[in-house]
Amino acid sequence: MVMRFAKTLWPRSFRARLLLVYLAGLTVSAVLVGVGVIVLSERFNRYMLQYQVFDYGQGMAEKIQFGPDGIPSGIDKSSVELWPFRSLHQEVIVQVVDAQGRVVYSPVARVTALAPAHADFDPARQRFALDHEGVAMHAATVPRVHRGTTWYVQFALSDRMVLQLRKSIGIPAIHQGILVTCITFMGIFLVTVHLTLRQLLKPLHQASEEAQRITPQSLDARLEARNLPSELAPLVDAFNLALDRLQQGFRTQQEFLANAAHELKTPLALIRAQVELAPPDENRAYLLQDVDRMGRQVQQLLHLAEASEPGNYRIEYVDPTPTVLEACDYMERVAQRAGVELSVVFGDGVGCWDIDRGALFTLLKNLLENAIQHSPQGGVVHLAVGASGLVVTDQGGGVADDQLGRLFERFWRGASRRDEGAGLGLSICQEIARAHRWRIEARPGSTGLEMHVLHL
Repeated sequence: MVMRFAKTLWPRSFRARLLLVYLAGLTVSAVLVGVGVIVLSERFNRYMLQYQVFDYGQGMAEKIQFGPDGIPSGIDKSSVELWPFRSLHQEVIVQVVDAQGRVVYSPVARVTALAPAHADFDPARQRFALDHEGVAMHAATVPRVHRGTTWYVQFALSDRMVLQLRKSIGIPAIHQGILVTCITFMGIFLVTVHLTLRQLLKPLHQASEEAQRITPQSLDARLEARNLPSELAPLVDAFNLALDRLQQGFRTQQEFLANAAHELKTPLALIRAQVELAPPDENRAYLLQDVDRMGRQVQQLLHLAEASEPGNYRIEYVDPTPTVLEACDYMERVAQRAGVELSVVFGDGVGCWDIDRGALFTLLKNLLENAIQHSPQGGVVHLAVGASGLVVTDQGGGVADDQLGRLFERFWRGASRRDEGAGLGLSICQEIARAHRWRIEARPGSTGLEMHVLHL
C-alpha cells in the first residue's frame, strides 16, 4: 500500500523527476550546512578568535609610529581610530612593550605586559589566553623591528565582547547570508536546470510530434534520432524498426486484398457467362443477382485497397465543380430508379481545392448512393458544396446515436438499408478523406442523416 502510494506521488514527467531530485539534494545540503553552522559555531568562534587576534596584532604592529628617539610614540590615526582602546579599555587592549616587558606605549595607562596567569612575559609566546582583571581574553604578541631594536606589539580582545558581537550580529548575519545564498543558488540552479532540460528534451518533443503525425497513409515516414540524447536514440531506432515491420505488414495486406479482388473478377465473369448461356429456369434470376452482388463486393474491395494506398493519389489544386457535377449526373440514373430526387447547391466562394479528382468522384458517388439507398421514394437527397467542404443530406430514418460511430466500420451495414451491399462504401470515403487531410463525420439531421466532409 505504501509503495503504491509513493508511486502515485512520483511524477511521470522526466523533467519533473530530475527537478525534484535536484531540489531534494539542494535542500538536504542546505539543512546539513545549517545544522553544522549551529552546532559548531561556538567552538569555531573560539578557535578562530586565536588566529584573528594574531592577525589583528600584525596589522596593528604595522601602524605603530616612532618618535625621533626611536621609541614607539603612538598609532597612525589616519588608519586606526583610538577610541575603542580608550572607551573599551577592558575589552580591547593594544600596547607596545620592550624585551623586558615594560610598557613603552599604550592609549591608556598600563605598566605591565600581557601574559597568561601565573606566567611572566615571554616574547616568543605569540598566541595565548589570559584573564585580565576578571575578563577572559585572547591575546597576541607581534615583534616590530625599528632601527635595529625589537619592540613587541601586544593586542588583546575579550572573549565576551567578540562572542556577544558574533551572537547578536555575526551569527544572525551568517544565518541570513546562508539563507539568502541558498535561496538565490537554488533559484538560479532550478531555472538553469529547467532551461537546460527543456533544451535537451526539445528534440524528444519534436520526435513525439512527428510520431503523432504518422498515419496508415504515411507509414514511410521515420523519426530522426540525430539530435536526440544518446540514451534515447535506441528507443527511436526501435520505433523506426517497428514502423518498418508495420509498413511491410500493411503493404502485404493491401497487396493481398488487391490480388484477391483481381483474381475473383475472372471467375465471377465466367460464372455469369455460364449462367446466361444455360437454359432459362426459375433460379437463373437469383443466380445472376448473387453474381452481381459478389462482383460489386469485389469492386469495392479494389476501391478500398486503392483508397488505402497513398501512392495512388494525384493531388491537384483545381476547381471541384466539374467533378461534383459529373458525380451527380452519374448518380442521377440511380436516383431515378429509386424514385428519389437529387439536388445540388453550390455556395459562394467554393474556389479551388487540393484534390484527386478520381478520388473525389468516388467519395461523392458513395455518399450519394448511401443517401439514395436510405431515402424513401419521393424523398430528396441534398448535396451542398461550399468553401469549407460539402454536406450530403438524406430524408431517411436516420441512425441511432449509439451507432453513429460504427458507420465507417468495414462491412457494417445499417438495418434500414434496402439493398445488400458489402458495407464498404463509407469506409472507402473515410480513407479518401484521410488521404486529403479532411474530416468526415455523420450527424443527425432534421429528417435523416447528414454526412459532412470538412477541410482541415
